[in-house]
Amino acid sequence: MNTAQSKPNQTLNHVEQTALVLLGMGEDAAAKVLQHFSREETQRVTRAMAQLSGIQSDSARGVIQHFFEDFRLHSGIRGASKEYLSNTLRKALGNDLAKGLLNNLYGDEIRNNMQRLQWVESDVLARFIACEHPQMQAIFLAYLHAESSSAVLKHLPSDYHDELLYRIARLQDIDHQVMNDLNDLIERCIAQVSVVQSAPLSGVKQVADIINRFEGDRATLMEMLRLHDENVATEIEENMFDFMVLSRQREDTLDKLVQQIPTELWSVALKGAEIMLQQAIKRSMPQRMAKALEDDMELRGAVPLSRVESARAEIMQMVRALSEAGDIELVLYEEATVE
Repeated sequence: MNTAQSKPNQTLNHVEQTALVLLGMGEDAAAKVLQHFSREETQRVTRAMAQLSGIQSDSARGVIQHFFEDFRLHSGIRGASKEYLSNTLRKALGNDLAKGLLNNLYGDEIRNNMQRLQWVESDVLARFIACEHPQMQAIFLAYLHAESSSAVLKHLPSDYHDELLYRIARLQDIDHQVMNDLNDLIERCIAQVSVVQSAPLSGVKQVADIINRFEGDRATLMEMLRLHDENVATEIEENMFDFMVLSRQREDTLDKLVQQIPTELWSVALKGAEIMLQQAIKRSMPQRMAKALEDDMELRGAVPLSRVESARAEIMQMVRALSEAGDIELVLYEEATVE
């Protein structure tokens, strides 16, 4: 009988315990596992599998139970630890193959963490990494989405943009310790941003938008706001030059606007606008011009929102210029009248 026969559980070496677990898996499962072993490891394990005999059921059960307890200890819901994965893969694949796989695994983890930074303003990220070593900055930018990375780079000192880009271009393999340092940097950034970053909000612009869409007495609202602060009320009025305000203009004002503003610009700006506004503009146009506007809007089909907003902004600049020049009398809100 060979030395492996009748060995108690505690005297089986690691190779023999591995062989015992593989024998318990069955042929198909064991074959899939062996595909991931190196040639030397496969020879050692299969030799041990061939030599094992006379193992008592209690001993076999003890080895298999120890295997699963060890797996449960190191995995859990977050997956196996880096140390466990590193040791396991190096034993299974050898150092060279394991290194590539570990880099991929850790790289995916870093990229997933980077996704959490996509909503952070680029200037905030730039300030956060400004004191880091240039190499760490380069690695940080390399894992960040290209669009975000470019925006962050813009806020970093321009005199070493070229150095950072050169460092990024030279990146290939990144040491596991550097990966850990980068992950720590990301976590610290997220922790700090969640504490100090506030959501941008323009209160004056919000009030202007509310009043522009308010169906009640806008004039009274503005008078009440003036009682609070004349300067704030004036600032609100300036922000009320919203495209939507055109639907409240008198016919003579709209007549002048449709004469001054090209039909092509109207056809883009009116995309997605409220029906009331579209009808007001068309009523001020000659029938043939209104028909041409409708045909142009239909032919254009879907238009990018950025183009629509740009066209509306261009029109409102022209409207404001005409108003300041006294060519039109712009009504921001309907005031009460008396006979």
